[in-house]
Amino acid sequence: MTDDTRFRDHAANERTMLSWIRTGIALMAVGFAIARFALFLRDAEHAVATTQVAGSVALGGVLVALGLATNLWATVRYRAIRRAIEARAAIDPSPVALYVLGIGSALVAAAMAVVLARALAG
Repeated sequence: MTDDTRFRDHAANERTMLSWIRTGIALMAVGFAIARFALFLRDAEHAVATTQVAGSVALGGVLVALGLATNLWATVRYRAIRRAIEARAAIDPSPVALYVLGIGSALVAAAMAVVLARALAG
């Protein structure tokens, strides 16, 4: 492996990690916004039911936690790939974290749809 190839591998690894970090930050920002808006509604006494506010705050918290998990996973994965590049070894890709994040995001989206439907119906 030439130095040029190794540099490209490290650069690609870094770009991938930064993409995951941006994804994690976006999840946290959306979660924070959802929770904050629900608290604003409660304080302004525009919320129909406090259970809807509590549900929105909980969903916001779950999104923030999912974003944190995404950033932690990206950092761990980056380090493993960096070591493999330096050792000139192959690394076996594991889709487990991707499945967890994908399913977690889908579950949060479904719960948000339920909370929104209840708010619109109520």
